[in-house]
Amino acid sequence: MTQTIETNLVDVLNRLENKIDRLETKIDRVNDRIDQVNERINQVNGRIDKLTEDVAILKGQNEQINKRLDDMNDRLNDTNNRINTLTIGFLSIVGVFVTALLTIIGKLVFFPNTNI
Repeated sequence: MTQTIETNLVDVLNRLENKIDRLETKIDRVNDRIDQVNERINQVNGRIDKLTEDVAILKGQNEQINKRLDDMNDRLNDTNNRINTLTIGFLSIVGVFVTALLTIIGKLVFFPNTNI
């Protein structure tokens, strides 16, 4: 009976050892998967960091573009104001000349014999 118990105990211990070995193998596989997932997470974090940097660069460029556009808009408005002023001045001078010409023509037509 002692031998049977020893044989049974050895069998139980062998089975337990086999189960422990399989568990360790499974744990190793799980650890490998965890390492792969961590590597992917690190890659994604790297991409997110790069995108964050790119967004910051684009934001700075956008601010510069907006500043340039504002400057161009200010210059365009200034130029437009100058053109408007020159146009009004030119049309005023043309109006004076047309009035003078019409006055001279009117005097010649309506008062042809008078000395001017």
